[in-house]
Amino acid sequence: MANRAPLRQGNAKSSRSQKPAAGTTAAASVTSRALRILETFDPAHREQSLSNIARRSGLPLATTHRLVGELVAWGGLEKKASRYQIGQKLWRIGLLASAQQDVAEVAAPYMQDVLFVTHNVVNLFIFDEGEVLLVERISGTNTGEPFRRVGARMDLHSSAAGKLMLAFGAPQLLAGLPEVLPKHTPHTIGSKAELIEHIARIRSQGFATTQQESGLNNYAIAVPVFSQASGHIIAALGIVTQEAMAPIGNVVPVLKIAARGISRSLESGD
Repeated sequence: MANRAPLRQGNAKSSRSQKPAAGTTAAASVTSRALRILETFDPAHREQSLSNIARRSGLPLATTHRLVGELVAWGGLEKKASRYQIGQKLWRIGLLASAQQDVAEVAAPYMQDVLFVTHNVVNLFIFDEGEVLLVERISGTNTGEPFRRVGARMDLHSSAAGKLMLAFGAPQLLAGLPEVLPKHTPHTIGSKAELIEHIARIRSQGFATTQQESGLNNYAIAVPVFSQASGHIIAALGIVTQEAMAPIGNVVPVLKIAARGISRSLESGD
């Protein structure tokens, strides 16, 4: 009888050692429910009420309320009045995806096509920490001096690429700008109210321009590059000219064809 006690004690220890596995399962279940909430957001549902999130995720309203609250506290969601939208923190994490890292390499041949047709300096920008970052630039012998070099950063409100991020990116980018904006030249948009009207036109027309707003004798036209999978903007493709704006009617179709090619290539992995 005395020899049996250690065996029972050992069995008890073995049973307790299995408990973390059960806890891990519970944690995974919480994670999966949070992911189901995030999956309810898409290009057609950028802002949602709590009840709509619960309905689309298939979760009880009480569970949805608790998890949404935790996501808001973390920064994955943001609450605007009584509605919720994807938070900037989560949006910025998404920019680290491999498609974002590979976009410059994938875009290069399409940028060459734009250069061949337009004979203008071609730029590719991505969003980075509240600004746009120039990640690729292609120019020829007759395109003139480039205004920016790879690695340069520009404000959102004074660049064509930045305006596209405000128009098609996370809604809080525009909402979070100050009422009075820094002016780099006399032509820079200096008020948030004016910028909001300007961004509305960009959403409607599908491209953005700047006319000496980031620098004198600096004109730009840019179009968005969207992810085919998510519908989110991942880059801005554009051209820059000196002295005068390039013919918009000629340049925009070329840029849009190239942007669609980049999107397809990113999606297919070619």
